[in-house]
Amino acid sequence: MSNQRNSGQRNSGNSATAAAALVGQAVPLHQAGRLPEAEALYRQAIAVQPRQPDALHLLGMIACQTGRLKEAADLIGQAVAAKRDVPDYHANLAYALQALGRSAEAERAARNALRLRRPFPEAANTLGNALNAQGKAAEAAEAYRAALRARPDYAEAEGNLGAVLRSLGHSAEAEPLLRHALAANPSLTEARAALGLALLDLGQDDEGETTLRAVLARRPDHAAAALALAGSRQRRCGDAEPAYRRYLMLEPADAEGWNAYGLALQAADRIGPAADAFARAARLDPQMTEAMTNLGTIRRLQGQAVASAELQRRALDLRPGYAAAHTNLALALQDLGDDAGAEREFTNALDADPAQALARFNRAILRLRQGRLAEGWEDYTVRFESGRLWPRRPFNIPEWEGDELAGRRLLLWAEQGLGDEFMFGSLLPEALSRFPDAIVECELRLVSLFQRSFPSTTVRAPTRRPTDADCHLPFGSLPPLLWQTAPVPTPPAGWLKPHPERVAAWRSRLDALGPGLTVGIAWTSRRITTERRHSYTELEDWTSLLRLPGIQAVSLQYDGREEEIAAVEERLGLRIHRWPDLDQIADLEGTAALMANLDLAITVASSAGEMAAALGVPVWRLGRRDWTQLGTSVRPWFPTMRCIHPDGSVGVGGAIPKATQMLTRLSAGDL
Repeated sequence: MSNQRNSGQRNSGNSATAAAALVGQAVPLHQAGRLPEAEALYRQAIAVQPRQPDALHLLGMIACQTGRLKEAADLIGQAVAAKRDVPDYHANLAYALQALGRSAEAERAARNALRLRRPFPEAANTLGNALNAQGKAAEAAEAYRAALRARPDYAEAEGNLGAVLRSLGHSAEAEPLLRHALAANPSLTEARAALGLALLDLGQDDEGETTLRAVLARRPDHAAAALALAGSRQRRCGDAEPAYRRYLMLEPADAEGWNAYGLALQAADRIGPAADAFARAARLDPQMTEAMTNLGTIRRLQGQAVASAELQRRALDLRPGYAAAHTNLALALQDLGDDAGAEREFTNALDADPAQALARFNRAILRLRQGRLAEGWEDYTVRFESGRLWPRRPFNIPEWEGDELAGRRLLLWAEQGLGDEFMFGSLLPEALSRFPDAIVECELRLVSLFQRSFPSTTVRAPTRRPTDADCHLPFGSLPPLLWQTAPVPTPPAGWLKPHPERVAAWRSRLDALGPGLTVGIAWTSRRITTERRHSYTELEDWTSLLRLPGIQAVSLQYDGREEEIAAVEERLGLRIHRWPDLDQIADLEGTAALMANLDLAITVASSAGEMAAALGVPVWRLGRRDWTQLGTSVRPWFPTMRCIHPDGSVGVGGAIPKATQMLTRLSAGDL
């Protein structure tokens, strides 16, 4: 028995010696990159000694190097089982497991490596990766810091630390780390992607986008970079569709991506494709209430208010108290004529989220349309936060809150578009009688007109940091001060004063057109969206009015529309007057002088109609009842304006036959 044991020990020792010799031959080949030859020798070593730990470990490393990760984890795991006290085995097992996405197992293996050797920067870096993949970002940051304490020039760990800090919202801290890591190792793609994201976070959009494009040039399949680039392009200039398409080719099952793409399409007024994108997002994730409510919004824009309301109710079933769905349900109910239900849902939205400015703004519009001025104006104060209007101008002075001015000088400033400047501007005569020392800031094109209209007031274009005023107030905040209850006071007719000499010059030009009523017309807008399209017409719709005898039609369509006008002129054999030397966009003084000589202006909802009414010209406004009527049959802002509404569900063009009949009577002296 003794001789047999000694013989077994000798055989075992010989096997171990032979296996170790084979490993010794393989290692230089492995280091030289001659992997097939090294692998063959490692396998021979394992054949000689099946549990030879170094052979198992190094064979696993070759598997890892050649992308056979599952095999690598299995082989290195066998090495660990054969010899548990080698820290490199545990560290490389952690690397392979993390590459396989088995992060919890990778974390355990990395911690085992660090228990056996500390410091161990490579194991600490892998531990950070495993923790980060499990959503333990703060712990991951500490692991990366440990790696860098042990090895300050460890670019990969520095890049990983920068990336995780950026994900934790510390982009300012992450940026220099990421730049330093990339300077040491420009091939760190994830660090470069994180730098691009951090730069976007810090408002350095140009460099951020350039950095993300560099990532995509190297890695066209980098989905996170593609998505971030798409989001940046949408935020900055609204041209993100190609970037979103690229991302969705990489991640076609990402419901969030389809929802974001739908929002980009909606912003570009591509309503049909937006509906398809939202519907796909909802199919991919039936619990995604954002996609459902967004699809409901599109259905409302497509005229499907019933379907819209149903989608919003489904969203609320899934997510009770979802403020956006309450708001969008309210809008659908409003379209269905249920004002009481709409107001209830706007209020529900605000109960769920008091900061839901869009709900409060829309409730303001509903209440003002009903003539409930005090409640409506109170809600209207959130207009700048609603996302529906242009943002509030930044000021270095406080907004006036209606208290006693006590020697302070007030700056009144125009908000929103040109039409709103005229509409809210109709309250300036009353406001300036109360605050005679006030300053008025308006659009540059209007300064001379407003200065002539208010000769004792300082009128100027917008300033960045006014030094001659103590507080400010936007024009749209004048009605709550001056028009709290109905009926509201009537502003003066013709408060806007054109240049007398230019008026006289245009009088001569219009007199030369011949006998009959001189009627200005404006039929559309240059900013037509799906939501606004129902408020406008085409010139072809005006045929019956244009054919009336004794009418000299003058185009007030400031955006030209030459081809459309020429086609109608040729078909009807008549002239719609316009003058190539008058730019109705740039030269508002000339436009005002022309308008002041009109017998009548007939317009859709347009700044042209607002300007004519501010000049005191009779205006017939074609359109549906809206909030600016403040619950009345007229528009109180403009004493010379008359509202002509279409009947029933007919579009705005349905008001044109009414206007034609009225104009026939006016021409005959019966109106």
